[in-house]
Amino acid sequence: MSQPAVLTPAKPVSESELPLPAFALAFLAAAMFALTSRYPGYVHHDTAEIAMWSTLGWPLGLPKHPPFLPWLFRVYSYVVPLNWVSIGVLTAGNIVLGAWAVYQIARLALDERRAALAAFLYGLAPAGTFFALKLNHNGILVSLWPLTILAFLICLKAKTTVRSLVAGHAFGAMAAAGMLAKYYTGVLLASCVLAWIASPQRDRFLRGPGGYAAVLTFALLFAPHALWMWNESGGTTLSYALHATERESWPLLHFVTMTPLYLIPPIAGYLVLRRWIGSPTPGTTSVSALPELAVLSLAPFLLTAAFIATFKLRGATSWSLPDFCVVPVVFASTLAIPSGAALATLKRIAGALLVTVALLGPVVLAVAFELDDPNAVEPRAEVAIRAGRIFEAATGRPIAFVAGDPQSANSAALAIPSRPLVFSNFDLASAPWATPEAIARNGLLIICRPRTGCDELAEAFARNRRRFGIHHIQQRGWRGRSGPLVHFTVIVIPPEGSTLDQAAWDAAVTKAGASP
Repeated sequence: MSQPAVLTPAKPVSESELPLPAFALAFLAAAMFALTSRYPGYVHHDTAEIAMWSTLGWPLGLPKHPPFLPWLFRVYSYVVPLNWVSIGVLTAGNIVLGAWAVYQIARLALDERRAALAAFLYGLAPAGTFFALKLNHNGILVSLWPLTILAFLICLKAKTTVRSLVAGHAFGAMAAAGMLAKYYTGVLLASCVLAWIASPQRDRFLRGPGGYAAVLTFALLFAPHALWMWNESGGTTLSYALHATERESWPLLHFVTMTPLYLIPPIAGYLVLRRWIGSPTPGTTSVSALPELAVLSLAPFLLTAAFIATFKLRGATSWSLPDFCVVPVVFASTLAIPSGAALATLKRIAGALLVTVALLGPVVLAVAFELDDPNAVEPRAEVAIRAGRIFEAATGRPIAFVAGDPQSANSAALAIPSRPLVFSNFDLASAPWATPEAIARNGLLIICRPRTGCDELAEAFARNRRRFGIHHIQQRGWRGRSGPLVHFTVIVIPPEGSTLDQAAWDAAVTKAGASP
């Protein structure tokens, strides 16, 4: 009877084939692309909303999402100011940290050279690279899931009590971070349970302290948020997660057909490597299959499909960026160990690709302008800054609250220097920080983009309130390219006690240089 494959390196771990300078180069390429492929100053409105939440202190939960990302942004803001540059750098760090974790998983399971092949294949996957350029509650899982899997596998194979304890605490901490980032991480944790059942080392895992340490650490870190959900939220965050805004007609069909497309580039790369390097000769490698990683490669996708079918979930395709993060390791395990010359050639190819990515950003931005991509051509940040100047000139106060459509309002939260709080779509129920009393006391700036339904909502919200407004027209240009003229509605509800009149309003509009 053949013995099951075990999670043991094919040879003693030697010097890394991809030392830290290689990942530093990847980080520079990712950061350069993140900063140059977007219009200067642009931050996606979802990310800007997270930055706004980070100013609320240390809430145990938020109406729409668990709090890990706002906490992360708050800690980051103690190091550097939050702006489009620092957020772009953080995004690149998130992407490269995920790639590093996948490489460490491959080093744990394979020899050094095939681990480098796994890292190369992972770098071809758009889900963990280009699609993660939007740093939101989906994008952060690109690093948190591989880190969780790495800690789980180390805990599973630990042979000493100390290593088991350390890895177990790390596994519990990363699992809690993932759940506090997005509840979808529960799919990964269920997959880890299935991988443990499939593992030939499951008995040793039970005998060691690591698994119990993981459960204890997870419970301690996640319990405060769980209590908040029970006492404060009434389950609204979980309800929000289960009722996505996407409107696919056939969500299960959409998920099972679209999500596997993320694997097309890694599969193409694998086929090229298979033809070039070949498959391993029997007996030349001690690890040819990993049941744990095979389960972790497929279970998140299959479990998600099952949940979609059971609960009629929508929008799950956008959650699935990390689903296949260990598939490249499984691919690499079926390749021969490359020669030194072949690996050197592959490193040169990878270096050339990184340089290309670093230089490709302006081309991507030019294409976005040609296609009139709203995220590229709409001057949301510029309008927010000008509207902020109007508000401050008219009222003599800094802006405390902004409302409007999500794109305009959230962009204003990061663009306006006073860092105002936001409630998009005038939904006070999802913004407990924006009470009617606080709005009356501080006043309100409203910004609406056309054809979003925002103007109607603004009219209903501002009814019976003293208000002043303009229709502002602005256009964005970049390197000889111009976007369309965009008509924004700007409304100011002055704070209590303000003596603002029409003449002062007109003077404030003129001072800010806004169009009438």
